[in-house]
Amino acid sequence: MKVFFPYEVVRGEQTTLIQDISQATINGKVLLAHAPTGLGKTVSSLAPIISYALENKKKVFFLTPKISQHAIVLETINLMNKKFDLGIKAVDLVGKRTLCLDPFLSNVKSGFYDGCSKKKKEKLCKYYNNVKGKTYKQKAIAARKKASTLGQFNIPHLEMKEACFIKDLCPYEILLEQCEKADVIIADYAHVFDEMIRETIFAQAKVSIDECIVVVDEAHNLAERIRGMYSISIDINAIERATKEAKSVGAFEVELFLKDMGKEILSLGKRLSLSDSEAKLEKSDMSFLKKMCKENFEGVQEASTKFLAKRKKENCFLARILLFIEIFLIEKEHTLHLIDRKASIGITMIPMDVSLFSGDVLNNVHSGVLMSGTLLPLEMYKDVLGIKNAITKEYSSPFPKENRLNLFVDKTTTKYTERNAEQFALIAEQINKTIPLIPGNTIVFFPSFELLERIAPLIRVSRKTLKQEREMSGEDRTDLINSFKALGNSFGGILLAVSGGSIAEGVDFPGEHLSGAIIVGIPFGRMGLYSKALIAFYEKRFHKGWEYAYNAPAISKSVQAAGRVIRTETDKGICMFLDKRFSDKKYEKFFPKDLFAKKTLEPEKEVKAFFE
Repeated sequence: MKVFFPYEVVRGEQTTLIQDISQATINGKVLLAHAPTGLGKTVSSLAPIISYALENKKKVFFLTPKISQHAIVLETINLMNKKFDLGIKAVDLVGKRTLCLDPFLSNVKSGFYDGCSKKKKEKLCKYYNNVKGKTYKQKAIAARKKASTLGQFNIPHLEMKEACFIKDLCPYEILLEQCEKADVIIADYAHVFDEMIRETIFAQAKVSIDECIVVVDEAHNLAERIRGMYSISIDINAIERATKEAKSVGAFEVELFLKDMGKEILSLGKRLSLSDSEAKLEKSDMSFLKKMCKENFEGVQEASTKFLAKRKKENCFLARILLFIEIFLIEKEHTLHLIDRKASIGITMIPMDVSLFSGDVLNNVHSGVLMSGTLLPLEMYKDVLGIKNAITKEYSSPFPKENRLNLFVDKTTTKYTERNAEQFALIAEQINKTIPLIPGNTIVFFPSFELLERIAPLIRVSRKTLKQEREMSGEDRTDLINSFKALGNSFGGILLAVSGGSIAEGVDFPGEHLSGAIIVGIPFGRMGLYSKALIAFYEKRFHKGWEYAYNAPAISKSVQAAGRVIRTETDKGICMFLDKRFSDKKYEKFFPKDLFAKKTLEPEKEVKAFFE
């Protein structure tokens, strides 16, 4: 099989990755690849897969967790077209809300999708009408209006949005129509793993799942993302407001149902003591509520539609109740039900077994690749995602090992039972000793914002210090990162951040932008009812509850944070894992095999020698 590799040089380990992806694609398998930064995962997957797809009439879905990652995929495809004159047609598909041109609806904070559906149904959205048309004459006009736009493949979604704005066309509907002729669809996880969204896209693309090749980038995120897609909450405040909406449109049966629903949830809320914020419910506890919801689903649906039409609104609380009921009625086995107290008493439902959703896709596609720089242990992801025809492989980093110093410092800890003022002072002392020896920028990653805030006042280094905040807008986060990078051009600065947060994953700090990362403590998840339920589920299913639900995600976040340092083959830097638990044998399997770390009680000596 020909490989359309658009660059002049293929690195050694990259050749192996390409060959393995080629074989998996030809043989109809799913490859789980732990592939570190620098291997060129995007081009290594696209080069062989597109070759096979064009020859065998398959459609490629390249899925990423972030919109910002779409650009590199599109750039790679355009390079392949330029070098090999392939004429590959790619669509940069993002969420409907991101593409919406309606000046009011696009700024609605909640209920966007209900509002969009209502406007389309009532023919009130001119952008949608100009794409679809209603009468024969309107359809003919729409066809002429959108003809040239439909031919614009291989452009970023923002350019498509601008082109559609000029012609008053809905960008999302245009991109959906393009899916039929597209060879590659660059999309979000939800476009394939959310059942309702998938049905819409596959119908537009006129393709069945067995005709698709799926590439999942940053695949370590997939299980939790799927769990989030199918989790749902509702509380008494929302029910009370929905009750008033039902009353205002004369939907008295729905009003009575909602009152009864609220009473039932309050009754279940008696399980909470004054000190409890949440309590677990059994399946039997939910049976009466489910029966009520099933009997009143159509009534709530009608009342929601009626309210939106009468009040000329884009969203309402009745629509939120409707969404809750929809997910409640199709919930899978092994769903965790919680009664909780937040703003008010409410119910939360979380699926434990994501394989029931991921397996529907990954066991039925023609072939696939799940890749990430932190996909360890590989067998865990195969188990958790329920992949039957999987091949697993770990690849080595292509970067020179002498360019990175990894240190396990065995003299402090953030273990909950050992947290105290003395331990915080020791951690800060080690940070204060190490940072002045690093020529350039340093990020200190903490396991939580709570610990960041406790230790930050004790860090006293004569460098400018920036800090990640609990609540940051995308714009504020970008400004923070740019300000920090700029400090690397001079004396260097410090950024205090959180492992597992937005800065620890998906942000590149090449060259002088980052010379050191200090990972303070292991970022274990909060041991609440959800964590306990997930541990119990994986223990029963695989006899690896703590390993799969608790230990692996925490070490993965630490490795991900440390990976910010070396992003190119010329980068040089240190990664200091500051917690005596990191060198524990039971965590060894979660680290890459080629991450060689030196144990030390005097890291400052090692850091000084490394940079000298």
